[in-house]
Amino acid sequence: MWSFDTVTEKWEKLAITGIKPSPRDKHTSVIWGGRIVIFGGFGPATGVEDTEDEDDQSANFTWYNDVFLFDPKNNSWDAPNVSMIGGPVPRAAHSATIYKNKMTIFGGKDSKARNQDLFSLDLSTLEWSSFEDAGARPAPTSFHSSAQFGQFMLTYGGRFNDNSHSDQLNVLDCETGGWYCPVVEAMPSPRGQSTLLILGDGTLVMFGGSNKFDMIQQCCQEFDTGVYRLDCNLLKSVEIPPPVVEETEDIVSDPSAVGDCNMADDSNETPSDMLAGV
Repeated sequence: MWSFDTVTEKWEKLAITGIKPSPRDKHTSVIWGGRIVIFGGFGPATGVEDTEDEDDQSANFTWYNDVFLFDPKNNSWDAPNVSMIGGPVPRAAHSATIYKNKMTIFGGKDSKARNQDLFSLDLSTLEWSSFEDAGARPAPTSFHSSAQFGQFMLTYGGRFNDNSHSDQLNVLDCETGGWYCPVVEAMPSPRGQSTLLILGDGTLVMFGGSNKFDMIQQCCQEFDTGVYRLDCNLLKSVEIPPPVVEETEDIVSDPSAVGDCNMADDSNETPSDMLAGV
């Protein structure tokens, strides 16, 4: 594990103690109570002997749904005993945010397909629960990006089950459980694997990302170096409708059946000029 000093601009490899996570990528990390919370990811299966056979090595990789806490004050890892009753299946390339001591996990890819499910882990009790929401939940994606602004969880982009990419901005009101899709001009191109960060003044900053996944080469062919910003303070003036639960209709899992949730809104409360390239 490494630490970057923003004053000296130098990297340092840390001497750590405790039960550390197994090697992995595509996991998520959030800050809670001065500690780093790691969830999920994809990597070598634990307890499997190394082999020189490349086919055997690829078969020994797996998805994870474990939780680890890192304390940067004493450089120590902890593997808390988290009950997986009501929790998410192992996954990677999902997103995670923090709101009111709860870590919210959205989407990602498991061993079968990409997901659109939503879970919360109460970090004070270490108990999982399904997030109570309804309405226009985004289509199943992985490699999307998320950030938390007050009670709002924002997600952007991601890769669908057909390996195409999304350019939708979706907002979840973590208080009411309602989803909202702002109408935004100058929207960045479809992408996955970008970064999102909320600044102290409420500005959302997005950097980079990739697009046009090639099935033969198993990698994206287009990469973006643009920086974009969004004034999230305008979300405070938008009244997000509470969720309406329809008892006879389940949330769809086919992205082609979801449609475009960036529907026009003629009210003055709809932010239409929030996003611009820097």
